[in-house]
Amino acid sequence: MEGGLNKFKLNGFERKKNSFLKKFGWRVMPFAQTDPLPDPRLLVPHQVDEVIKLIDLIQEGDLVTFVVSDVGMGKTALCKFLSEVLPLERSDVLTVFVPAQSIETPEQMVRLLLNRLEIEFQRGDLVEEFERFYRWHQSYPDLRLVVFVDEFPELDVRVAEMIRVLADLRNVNWVLNGQKDRVLKYLEKNVPSLLNRRRYMLEMKPLNLDEVRDLLALRIAWAKGTDLTHGALSIAPFTLPAIKKIYKLSGGIPREALKIASDAVYSAIERGVSIITPKLVSGPRSGKGSKRKSKRAGKSRQRFLRFFGRK
Repeated sequence: MEGGLNKFKLNGFERKKNSFLKKFGWRVMPFAQTDPLPDPRLLVPHQVDEVIKLIDLIQEGDLVTFVVSDVGMGKTALCKFLSEVLPLERSDVLTVFVPAQSIETPEQMVRLLLNRLEIEFQRGDLVEEFERFYRWHQSYPDLRLVVFVDEFPELDVRVAEMIRVLADLRNVNWVLNGQKDRVLKYLEKNVPSLLNRRRYMLEMKPLNLDEVRDLLALRIAWAKGTDLTHGALSIAPFTLPAIKKIYKLSGGIPREALKIASDAVYSAIERGVSIITPKLVSGPRSGKGSKRKSKRAGKSRQRFLRFFGRK
């Protein structure tokens, strides 16, 4: 009986949720940490020019670049976005996204890259594995491999030393991310030559009030299927005082702002209200609202290409 009641309550919430989505024309919940997103403005609306510069450097063949920030600024999401979109922009680019925690030895890294390049090798023969990767561009001279390493300071020093050696290879780019202080200390202590080779370091920064408003408005427009470049964007159902409270509670950290906004939407749905005032806004919580996930939206390839075409 209890299970039936719980199911009834869930169905009741889903009905209210669907009604809320329909009222505001949302196809999906705007603030879910959806991956992938179709446009960098949905991640870093205030630093799009810097993202474009990073992309241009990668495409020009810059060998080592860095994406750094404090926790929650979106560096991992941005690198995942780039690893998705770069092959769409250029057919001669291959990408691989590597969480540092997944790599324990230099051999693992080389095997991962060989597999991504679809190069056959004899497993267990380390000399051959390294040699095959060193010579890969001879077989594919027109291809470029871009390797995104997430949380770079988590790498074993031996792997970082191997990256230092491989960083000079033709047609291989490395994009290394992590918290700025940790990245700099790790490089200075273990592989200072990598730091000397950097040409660009994109530092992701906290949002101010206007930028938090823009981030939420862009997410809402995306959820509606609205062109993100189409004039003034609405923040409904949020009031401006609610946005101000979200900014204050989040400290301008994008991930926190999105989470607080998402929780506020679920609170509005649960209470059956259609205007989100400061009373519905609270700090991040671990309750059911924050755990519910929207269905993943389809990948918008057209918007990817439109963005890179600067249209």
